[in-house]
Amino acid sequence: MADKIHFHTNGRTDFDLVLENHLENITKKEGYIYYEIVKRNFNTDGGNFLGVLLEIDVKGKTTDGEKETNLFVKKEIPFEKITVLDSKVMFRKELFVYIDLAKVVTHLQDTAKVPDEDRFKIAKAYPESSEDILIFENLAKKGFKTYGKFDILPLKYIELAIKELGKFHGLSFVIEQRMPEFYENKIKTQKSPFNFNDDWKGLMEKIFLYTANLLGGETKRRIEDYLPIAIKKYPMYDNDQTSVRCCLSHVDYHFANILVKENDGEPVEVITIDYQLLDYGCPLRDLLFFIYSATSKDFRREHMEHLKDLYFETITRYLKYFDMDIEDVYPRKEFEKVYKEWKDYGLIRTLYTSIFLFPPDSGLDVSKLSLSELPYEPSPEVQERVRGWIDEFSEDGYL
Repeated sequence: MADKIHFHTNGRTDFDLVLENHLENITKKEGYIYYEIVKRNFNTDGGNFLGVLLEIDVKGKTTDGEKETNLFVKKEIPFEKITVLDSKVMFRKELFVYIDLAKVVTHLQDTAKVPDEDRFKIAKAYPESSEDILIFENLAKKGFKTYGKFDILPLKYIELAIKELGKFHGLSFVIEQRMPEFYENKIKTQKSPFNFNDDWKGLMEKIFLYTANLLGGETKRRIEDYLPIAIKKYPMYDNDQTSVRCCLSHVDYHFANILVKENDGEPVEVITIDYQLLDYGCPLRDLLFFIYSATSKDFRREHMEHLKDLYFETITRYLKYFDMDIEDVYPRKEFEKVYKEWKDYGLIRTLYTSIFLFPPDSGLDVSKLSLSELPYEPSPEVQERVRGWIDEFSEDGYL
């Protein structure tokens, strides 16, 4: 029997006791006969809102010798005043991906003999995970990290993330064909977790009107005129499961949720995390949100067409492993049509979520404040991004 766990922290809570029980189960399965546990809070520089994050290192001995297991834990943060989202629903979505969908993905890719470099990868989660606590392999110990919120993201990283997104959406099309019952019962039933209520509208008004006053002049009037249109259109975009081609969508696909591994300073691999907003809907939402949240106006002018092509070509290539033709499931003509019609989703989503994409280093207290009560004081760097979004959408005729 393994020796008792030692937590190198002060004070104990109910959460610690529940987590300790889960860790005892994990250490038994890992074969530890003696072990020590060190637990640390994980700092995201204000970028995490939906969970308390911990790093946990298990160090000890097994019958085979010295061993170390590195874990990453995410604990639910209950919302006191926010009713736009339900934290329980979000954790259930993550459980579905990491426990249920991961098995399906592995089976399908193994059967099709998809080579490692072309596989969609899902982080390892331990079955001890629950709706309150998610327990993962700590990918930071394998060299993965996230870029900072104001880092200039290299083109190679953007390309790797676009490819990973294409594989994720491609998998949904594969499941639809190969596992239709699972698709009907588990994929198409993934509804948007958002409740677009008055609190959400209050946040939209705060950010759009701040932006209008920031830019002034004729642009101010156009933003003010567009605000009621955005409030009406955005829920329609997020809830649309019938008028456009739909598939499983991440919905929170941005740089903070895409881990990267570098080799000599060059991005070589990415892996997607944080599926708490998962739904069944238009896949272009993920593409547009990622590109607009991660890039500057000048970057988009130079690379947007290339990135669009890369995304579509990745799905095309991925489906071939399953003897599927992209034109049978997602014709290029339809893709281009929806891209043009839905492009302002990128503006609405990126502008109103800029409060979360680029938060103050001290973070935002979503546990006690409503959305409309959150302070919005964008830094000069964020203001520059905002100007780029507004300029582009004005030039393209959306504003």
